[in-house]
Amino acid sequence: MSFGKSRWRRGAAIWIASAFILFAAWWIHRRVVDSIVPHRAYPLVAAEQNQWQAVGGKWEMIDGIVYNNSYERGAKLLTGSSYWRNYTLKTDLRFSGTNADMGVVVRTNDEREGTDTYDGYYVGVRTLDGTLVLGRSDFGWREARPVLIPGGVQPMIWYRLVVTAYGCDIAASVVNLKTLQSAATALHEPYCLASGRIGLRSLNAGGMWRNISVAPASLNDYLAIRRQAAYLERLEVLPGPPWWTPWHAVLLFGGIFAVMLVLQLFYFRMRQWKSNTIMRERERFAHEIHDTMAQSFAGIGYQIQGIRHRLTSAEGAEVMEITAQLNVAYQLVRKCHEEASRTIAMLGSRSPSFQENVLTALTDIATGIAGTQIRVVPELRGNAGSLNLRLADALLHIGREAIVNAISYAEPTLLQLTLSYAGDQVELVVEDNGCGFDYKPESAGFGILGMQKHARDVGASLEITSSPESGTRVSVKAALQHERLRTRIFLETKARLWKILGQAAAG
Repeated sequence: MSFGKSRWRRGAAIWIASAFILFAAWWIHRRVVDSIVPHRAYPLVAAEQNQWQAVGGKWEMIDGIVYNNSYERGAKLLTGSSYWRNYTLKTDLRFSGTNADMGVVVRTNDEREGTDTYDGYYVGVRTLDGTLVLGRSDFGWREARPVLIPGGVQPMIWYRLVVTAYGCDIAASVVNLKTLQSAATALHEPYCLASGRIGLRSLNAGGMWRNISVAPASLNDYLAIRRQAAYLERLEVLPGPPWWTPWHAVLLFGGIFAVMLVLQLFYFRMRQWKSNTIMRERERFAHEIHDTMAQSFAGIGYQIQGIRHRLTSAEGAEVMEITAQLNVAYQLVRKCHEEASRTIAMLGSRSPSFQENVLTALTDIATGIAGTQIRVVPELRGNAGSLNLRLADALLHIGREAIVNAISYAEPTLLQLTLSYAGDQVELVVEDNGCGFDYKPESAGFGILGMQKHARDVGASLEITSSPESGTRVSVKAALQHERLRTRIFLETKARLWKILGQAAAG
């Protein structure tokens, strides 16, 4: 089942990645295609009008001429791609009345109904003062100095308007097709609009446009018009509106509030995970106390019950036998007391001394039990340091059990205790030259099972090597564990996240 889920997740991930790559390739291709400016002359017939977008006004296309039959200010008729960058737009235009303003828009975006409600550039001619006009609209209006057109601007006369946008430079020229008089202007804006659509625009009066065409532009196309202009106009870069608007303030405080909630949630989760970790540690110590002290108290009870039975049922109970049983009971009480003292020291001290002196503690245990009858040889290898509390406790339990077993059953004359630090690992070896035994993992006794449990608790590997007449070697190897609580919290967080992701994938 686990293999099936893993295979399904890999398949889903591959499909999602493939879909994302295909979408990205399609999007890039679309951007590239849309950014290519065509060589196009617009037919301006009714059948082609659906390729244009009207923003205000009343527009008609009849026999190659576009009419705006509206006196609405700022009416626009748009076409092309918002990704077009460098191009030349040509058209002929004619006024149907006086006191009017009409022309074209280039690099326009975000168009709406109204006079200056778009983001782009406008180039047009005015009848009021007979000038060629070039400026920038960004839902406001900034205008370059108007250029006088020789002979002025008259109704019912066709004027040819040519506009080239290249980089951040725009140049425009106008020619009276009746008198062939012309004028030109040029504009440079440092932080310009890089791309946008083309369109027609009129103010206050209707007008006519014909011979509309667009083509890619080069630097030479721009310079050809620029040379005709008397000067290069530079639009002043106006400061933008202040950021501190009511809407932005709401967004800012909303974002701060959301971040505070997330941090608060994370803080409570960290406290909860820390509390859970501490509770598990307490439960572990409770089990340790129960496993060790309960056994000792049970042994004490058994010995006292045996003494009581002898005193009550056998009048001639031998003093030596009773003394022996009392001695066993005393040893059990002493052992229980030592175990309780060590456990209390572990719980009450932040850095118990045995964390740094595991080898010394094991040597004291061995010499305390064996006395001078067995030679105890401790050896420290590598650079010793303070061990994690759980790891030190596990090594002490395993080492003590191995020492007790060796002294009690193997009858050795030499007991070798080795504690080795190498890299990020520590290894404890308890080796004797006793009689050994035929070790079989499946038939391990309570003591060996206890050692295996302590090794599992700290992620250590336990290896027991023994055979008759060749001694016994007990080795436990574990990784050094620094900042254990932080590591456990991180691992628990990682496990929770994987669990959530697994549930989401399964759902």
